[in-house]
Amino acid sequence: MYVGPRPAGTKAEHHLQNYRRLLESVQQLNPSTINFQSGEDLWDVEESIKFYKGTLQIDSELGISGRVYHETHRNRSLFTPYATRRILEAVPELRITADFSHWMVGCERVLDVSEGDKAMMDAIIPHVYHIHARIGTTQASQCPEPTNPVFKEEKECFERTWKSVIRSRAKDGATTRIVFVPEYGPFPYHPIGSAKTHSQIADEEGQRLQVLFNDFAATLKDA
Repeated sequence: MYVGPRPAGTKAEHHLQNYRRLLESVQQLNPSTINFQSGEDLWDVEESIKFYKGTLQIDSELGISGRVYHETHRNRSLFTPYATRRILEAVPELRITADFSHWMVGCERVLDVSEGDKAMMDAIIPHVYHIHARIGTTQASQCPEPTNPVFKEEKECFERTWKSVIRSRAKDGATTRIVFVPEYGPFPYHPIGSAKTHSQIADEEGQRLQVLFNDFAATLKDA
């Protein structure tokens, strides 16, 4: 997590140079999944579209098309669902990592209640290929106790949304795969004085969600 001053070189061409350099450095590992926090929240949508079109060209040149997923994250181009939807409309081949906890706290509301928000999420979900399965709240990007009843509304929202992602990817066929990570981080993500450590929460949520997702995926096979 970077919390210092904004680095110099904030145009799309500068980011694309760094993007290529970083991908070249990991090519030898032959990764199946590459997650990127990419772009800048200060860019207008046109600059972000220019950048993401450039990333797809670099992916193709390096022979890793379809393996790079761009994360929905504060401080980045995909920092709001509104900007993300407009970018995806212009760059439909783009694949993303869903860390929707950043959107819930940024928008200060549950994002699958109003009809407008539902339509927006429905347009974005087909582009998700990787899930950062962290439950956030309307006031924090990380819930300290995901199974506490006080967070019932947020928990159910995230679980519905993640199931929608799994349903969308299941349409790709029997060999499709989606990866999730229970990404619960330390302070300042995790509140001081919590009953459990962030590692305990991550482990417990990983086990709980593995069962939840497996059971849900099985219903899709039977449908």
